[in-house]
Amino acid sequence: MPSVDQEEGFRLLVDGKVGEFNKWRMQNLTAKLNFNGKSFANKNISGAYLNGISAIGSDFSNAKMMQVNLVQADLSGSNFDMADLTDALLMYSEMKGCRLAGSTLVRTNLMWADLQEADLTGSKLYQTVFVEANLQNAKVSNLDKGEAYLKYAKLDGTVWQK
Repeated sequence: MPSVDQEEGFRLLVDGKVGEFNKWRMQNLTAKLNFNGKSFANKNISGAYLNGISAIGSDFSNAKMMQVNLVQADLSGSNFDMADLTDALLMYSEMKGCRLAGSTLVRTNLMWADLQEADLTGSKLYQTVFVEANLQNAKVSNLDKGEAYLKYAKLDGTVWQK
């Protein structure tokens, strides 16, 4: 597999050039992008094709991430506090220990995501999909369970536990 300049992709994203990033991403579709520890705080990366990336311990706080594709991404330990993830795709994502306090998860698809020990305190849920998601020991207090689809979700250790 040819070497890919991942810094170029990162620069395009933080400079708000999501369309250019997506074109670059399509040309480097098989590359495993590593954005571990990077900061996207306060950036608008809405619509970015970030499926399959590794962004362990990264900072997405206050980021605009509407319609972002993070399917099968490893986001463990990342900070999404106050991020807007409206209509985002996070199916099969690893999100253990993520901070999502105050985030907007409207119509966000977290099907099969691993959210063990994640902090969702104060997040905005509406038609949020947690089908078969692992929410064991996640902080979900003060959230309206009725605004989420929770079929077959693992809720042990949460206030939503049956």
